[in-house]
Amino acid sequence: MKRKRPPLSFRAQLTLMMTIIVIVMTIAFVLFLYLTVNKTLEQNTIDKAVQHAHITGEKAKAAVKSIDDAAANQVVKQLGSSQSVHVAALLLANGSLLGYYTDQQGMPLPEMDISQRLERTETELFIAEPIFDDEQLVGYVYVNHNLQQLLSQENLFIFFIAGLFVASIIVSIILAGYFQNLLTLPIRRMVRHVNNVYKSKNFEKRLNPRSDDEIGRLIKGFNKMLDAVQERENELTMHGKQLQRLVEVRTEQLYQKAHFDSLTGLPNRYLLVDRLHQAISKSSRTQSILALLFLDLDRFKVINDNLGHQNGDQLLKEVAKRLSKMAREGDTVARLGGDEFVFLLENLNSPRDAAITARRIIDSFKTPFRLQEHILHVSTSIGISIYPNDGSDDKILLKNADISMYHAKEKGPGNYSFYSDDMNQTSLERLAIESNLRNAIENNEFHLVYQPQMRLKDNQYKNVEALIRWNNSDVGEISPAVFIPIAEETGIINQIDLWVISQVCKQLRLWREQGMNDITVAINVSAGHLISDTLLEHLKKEILLNQIVARQLEIEITEAVFVEHTQRTIENLTAIKKIGARIAIDDFGTGYSSLQYIQNFPADTLKLDGMFIKNLKESKASQGIVRSTIILAHSLGLELVTECVEDQYQLDFLTKHQCDLVQGFLLSKPVSPEEILVICK
Repeated sequence: MKRKRPPLSFRAQLTLMMTIIVIVMTIAFVLFLYLTVNKTLEQNTIDKAVQHAHITGEKAKAAVKSIDDAAANQVVKQLGSSQSVHVAALLLANGSLLGYYTDQQGMPLPEMDISQRLERTETELFIAEPIFDDEQLVGYVYVNHNLQQLLSQENLFIFFIAGLFVASIIVSIILAGYFQNLLTLPIRRMVRHVNNVYKSKNFEKRLNPRSDDEIGRLIKGFNKMLDAVQERENELTMHGKQLQRLVEVRTEQLYQKAHFDSLTGLPNRYLLVDRLHQAISKSSRTQSILALLFLDLDRFKVINDNLGHQNGDQLLKEVAKRLSKMAREGDTVARLGGDEFVFLLENLNSPRDAAITARRIIDSFKTPFRLQEHILHVSTSIGISIYPNDGSDDKILLKNADISMYHAKEKGPGNYSFYSDDMNQTSLERLAIESNLRNAIENNEFHLVYQPQMRLKDNQYKNVEALIRWNNSDVGEISPAVFIPIAEETGIINQIDLWVISQVCKQLRLWREQGMNDITVAINVSAGHLISDTLLEHLKKEILLNQIVARQLEIEITEAVFVEHTQRTIENLTAIKKIGARIAIDDFGTGYSSLQYIQNFPADTLKLDGMFIKNLKESKASQGIVRSTIILAHSLGLELVTECVEDQYQLDFLTKHQCDLVQGFLLSKPVSPEEILVICK
C-alpha cells in the first residue's frame, strides 16, 4: 500500500510559492534578455558588414570604371583583411569577375549570387553591395562573411545567462527562506500559543500584535476569539445549573408523557390504575366507598370513520374538557384510550352519589359539541362499579365497570347502569354476538323479510318495508333489537346497510322480471351512515347494476337523525333525493323535532311511531296527536305512514282521518319476497 505523504507545512508552502514565483519571473526576464541581446548582436554584425561593403564599393569605383584588375584585387584584398571575411570580390555590372579574395587559397571560387543584396544562413552572411556612378550601376562588391565570431559571442552570452539564472534561483531560495521566516514568525508564535492554551486550558493569556498588517489583525482576531472562548467557558459554568434545571423539566415532561394522555391531557390508564390502587387502600383504611364510572361515547366509531380522525380527535378533546369541568376536587377523570373515559369518585356517602354524577354527565351531553365544521349530538353510556361491593382490586373494578357500561348501552344511548353479578353472563353473550356479527355477511346468515303497507284510499299494497333477520348457525334467530345496537357501536352497521341495499335492489329486479314493476321498498339506514359518501355511491351503483328506477327506493331515517343533523347529513340526503330516491322520517313523534326542522329537511314521508296508536281507543290525547300529525304531514306536502296497526278500530280511525298508508300485524306480518309477490301483485 502506497504511503500517503504528509502535507507540507505553511512555511514550506510559502517558501515553495515564493521560489516558484521568483523562478518564473527569472525565466521570463532571462528569456527576454537573451532574445533582446542576441537580436542586437546579430543586427550590429550585419550593419557593420554592410557598411564595410559600401565603403569598399566607393573605393573600388575608379577601378571598376577603368576595369583595372590590379586595383580591383588590391581593394578586395584590403577587404579580406578582416578575419570574418571568407570571400570578397568585385564584379562588373554584367556580373563578370574583376577581382577577388578568398581565405582558402587554391580552392575554386564559389558561385556568387548578386540577385539578393543580403542573405543569411546559420553560419554565413552574403552581401552583394551595388556600385553606382552618377546613379548608373557600374558593378558590385560581393562579400561572404563567416559568422563564427557572432556565434561565439552568442554562446558566451548563453553561459552568462545560465549563470545568472542559477544565481537568481539560489538567491531567491535564500530570500524566500528569510522572508517566509520573517512572515510566518507571528503565525508560529500563534500556533505555539494555541498549543499552550490547549494543554493548559488557560484562556487568559493573549498574544501581542507587533504590526497592524493582516497578521496583526489576525492576532487581534485570535485574541478576540480567546475572549469569546473564555466568556463561553464562563457561560458553560453558568449553564450547568440551567442544564440541571432543564433535565428536571424534561424528567417532568417524560413523567407527563408516561402518565397523561397526549391527546386530551387527562391521566392515562397507567396513572388511573395507580390512583385507583391508592384510593382502594385509603377506602380500605377509612371504611369508605368509591365508585368507578366507565364512560363510552355512543356511535363514536361511526363519527370517527365518516368524519375523519381529525374531527374524531377534536371531539375527544371537547369531551375531555367538559368532563374535567364536572369533576370535584379529588376526583380523577382519565382517558383509557379510544372513546373510553373513566371517572374515579372517592369518599362517597352511598352508591346513589355515583348515580347522581352519572346522570349529570349524561345530561351535560345533551348540549351538542361544536367542532369547526360540524355540530355533533353525542351521548354516552356509563357503567358503574362500587368498591368494595363490586370488587376488591383495581382490575376487577375496571372490568366490572366495563361490563356494566355494555349493559347500559343495551338500554339505549344516554343511560347508566350499576354492576350486578348476572351481567357477566350478559357480557359474554354480547361478546359472542359481536364476534359472530363480524362474519355474518360472509357466512350468508342474514336474510330480508318485507312488511307490506296498505294505501287507505284504494286499499292497494304498493309499498313495503325491508326488515333484516339474522339466523346464526350457533345461536339461532337473533332479534334485530339485540344485534343492531351492537352493530352500530362496533361500526359493522355500515356493511349491513350496504348489504341490505344490494339485496333490495336485486329483489326489485326479480320482482320486475316477475311482472311487479310499481312497488316501493323502504330501507332503514343507520344514522352514522348518513354522514358518509359511500351510501350515495353504493345506491347509484346498485340502481345501475340492477336497472331499477330510483323512486322505488325509500331511505328511512329516524327522527333523532334529522334533529341531530349535521350539514353533511343534509347534503347527502339531498343528493340521494336528487337521484330520484325517496326520504322517509321514521319513528316520528319520539324525538324533539320542530316544524322548522321538518320544513328544511328533504323528506317525502313521515312514519308515525306505533306508540301513539297503542291506546288509541281509550286515549283522547292519542287521538288528538294522531289527527294533528296527519294534518301536519299533509300541510307540509308529506305522506303519513302509521306503524303498528294491530286492530280494526285503529284502522278505521286512520281511514276516517285520511291517513295515507298503514302498516302492522292487522294487515300482514313481515313475509318472504315470494309472499309479497302474491300480496302486492
